[in-house]
Amino acid sequence: MDCIMRKILLLIILLISWKGFSQSTNGMSGLIHIPSARMLEDGQLVLGAAYIPKPYFFRYGRNENPGLNTYITYGILPFLEIMFRYTHELNLPVNPQTKYFPDRMLGFRGGIIKEKKYLPAVVIGFHDPSSLIGTADGATNYAASYFVLSKVLKSDLGKFDFSIGYAQDFFDLRFKDIEGLFGGVSFTPKLYDKINFIIENNSKGINTGIKMIFLSRFNLMLGLWNLDKPTFSFNYLF
Repeated sequence: MDCIMRKILLLIILLISWKGFSQSTNGMSGLIHIPSARMLEDGQLVLGAAYIPKPYFFRYGRNENPGLNTYITYGILPFLEIMFRYTHELNLPVNPQTKYFPDRMLGFRGGIIKEKKYLPAVVIGFHDPSSLIGTADGATNYAASYFVLSKVLKSDLGKFDFSIGYAQDFFDLRFKDIEGLFGGVSFTPKLYDKINFIIENNSKGINTGIKMIFLSRFNLMLGLWNLDKPTFSFNYLF
């Protein structure tokens, strides 16, 4: 058994690549749930899915089931990222009796400042912009408008990538994805720079996890939502 486990571990190490990209569970570039100021490169396309456990998945104010986000995100310019997402409430069948259909949402982010030696990267973002202009208040569940700053600090232990931001509700919408102050840090060890360890506060609780990139294209995140229930995401970079 020990021999088999060593072979599996060796295979994982050989498959993990240094080239990084990092999508959050909401589909945009980020840590676990919160966004960061890191952006996809121009022309990069990501397909992915993320699991949010019960009772931390909300839809119309209810938290009766877990949820699954499936998304496609595209770096349309070096400073612009757009995303289309389906949000599925699991254990709820799609049929005329339940009157249920997955939520659909657009989102976009724009880079305002690129990171420099003494300056952080700055990004502004919007989730579900139809709700932000007041046209879909009754149908929105995951609206957000925010700005976020990210800065890398290097040490003898490794690289710390800090992010801090604020999400503002401009239209007093009933259901929001992120609200208020949020922040987190991703740590890449110097001795083994192919894994990221993450901890964040998404304005509602503490999430932590680990991310790995396989074959330069496949991203896997395993974590704990609110230090309580398991969460995961996986996505593929084209």
